[in-house]
Amino acid sequence: MARSYVLRAGATHAQVAGVISAAVVLPLAIVSRQHRVSISPERIEHIRRRHPKWLAFCLAHTPAVLSAPDYIGQRRHGDRRRVEFVGLVGRPPRWLLVSVKFLDANHEAWVNSAYPFGDEHLTGRLRTGTLWRAIRGP
Repeated sequence: MARSYVLRAGATHAQVAGVISAAVVLPLAIVSRQHRVSISPERIEHIRRRHPKWLAFCLAHTPAVLSAPDYIGQRRHGDRRRVEFVGLVGRPPRWLLVSVKFLDANHEAWVNSAYPFGDEHLTGRLRTGTLWRAIRGP
């Protein structure tokens, strides 16, 4: 059984936000096989400032999105170390996007941001090819 992670909004130290399984196929620029993803208090504050009504939702569901994303993506002209994970989570179900920056040279991965993601935004990103269905390998 997979470990469950609980993220605390008031933490004063980095927390483990979740684990990206080795079975999830990542973009070619990302070389590591499995990643424990951390989140810093500064990134939690960033989410609180940008999406105050959604902070609890983002923190509660980030581990699930990281472990079993429905979609994965990268911006066309963005930092190639950043990967976006999108999953349908919660009740009622909503899309959540979790942006992760991989620092493969340091064997680290950090949550950059997280926010709710609308159906229309998902459709647009699928059309432009900056999001695609997550693939799970063996």
